[in-house]
Amino acid sequence: MKRTALIFGFVILSAIAVCAQTPQTASDFNKRGHARIEKGDLDGAITDFSKAIELAPREHASYRDRGDVRVWKGDLDGAIADYSKAIELDPRDAATYYSRGAVRLRKGDHDGAIADYSKAIKLEPRKAAAYCLRGLALSAKGDIDGAIGDYNRAMKVDPGDAVAYYLRGAAREKKGDIDGAIADYSKSIELNPRDGDSYYARGSAREDKGDLDGAFADYNKAIALSPDDADCYYGRGNVRAAKNDFEGAIADFNQAIQIEPGDPSYYSARGYARERRGDIYGVVSDYTKWMELDPADPDAYNSLAWLMATYPREGFRNGAKAVEYATKACELTKWKEPAYLDTLAAAYAESGKFDEAVKWQTKALESTEFAKESGDGARQRLEAYKERKPWREKVQ
Repeated sequence: MKRTALIFGFVILSAIAVCAQTPQTASDFNKRGHARIEKGDLDGAITDFSKAIELAPREHASYRDRGDVRVWKGDLDGAIADYSKAIELDPRDAATYYSRGAVRLRKGDHDGAIADYSKAIKLEPRKAAAYCLRGLALSAKGDIDGAIGDYNRAMKVDPGDAVAYYLRGAAREKKGDIDGAIADYSKSIELNPRDGDSYYARGSAREDKGDLDGAFADYNKAIALSPDDADCYYGRGNVRAAKNDFEGAIADFNQAIQIEPGDPSYYSARGYARERRGDIYGVVSDYTKWMELDPADPDAYNSLAWLMATYPREGFRNGAKAVEYATKACELTKWKEPAYLDTLAAAYAESGKFDEAVKWQTKALESTEFAKESGDGARQRLEAYKERKPWREKVQ
């Protein structure tokens, strides 16, 4: 009898525990949805938020929360639909306008994003982040002056907002105000000395001004703060290449590629550094990878075509391939880039088709700008082709 009572009691307690663990209300499902997010179960979270909506269809928070999860899963249209419903139910929730604005900006709907951030600013006019976000949307739309105006407003609301200075620096750099950009990046660093992005940005601006030592120092600091940021190594590698430290540049580009192997610019830069060191097969490998990763970039085809047409080492040149790659570069630019026509001429000369070489070299020199910038060498090549001689580039 006692044993039967104990078993019965255990069953009752177990049933109570199960009921306690199984969500019953919309609030319960919402809470479990958040718990599932923390565990990485995004599909389960969506299911719970959907159940919460079913039980309490007038509660805006579950729509907003489900919208957040849909963003993380890449369902941007679904997220916008959820945020819109949340706004319909509670049009005074500024956070939802921020979220929908961010998704609209990501989708390229700049006007929609600006409208959402403007509404959020109306609801929370003392929040600096709102002005920064709208500034980003204005900048993406091409309204750099409008963006700078918003960053200025953010600084007025919060003079200690490092992000506002960083963003204004980026906007000033877009306008060509490099000194203004450097001043803003420096202020951002002063306010937040642990921000690797600001050091990287200032390094890039200093590099543009020709201050290689200053840029090098900033890239070093950026790497120390953000050792997994491939762009920091890429920036320092470019500075090293500009200072003729090609071995150091290659080491930096190697590190950038190890971190982010899918960026074609890293292979382009390493190929150039390898060319300067005489590693011609390494150059071909890098330029080929560059073409594979960005098949719409005419520079990749042109760079490899020029090497295969003009490199002085016997056994490396390949006239047929050079013509193929140079032609592709010209096609991608609708035959309007004289530098690529110049390469095509060299490729035809390497193939022994000197009449074609003369034709395309003459065509390249019809460009006033090209003739002014590269005319001396181009005219020398034209004379060589008329004499039935291919062009041989000097090894640097």
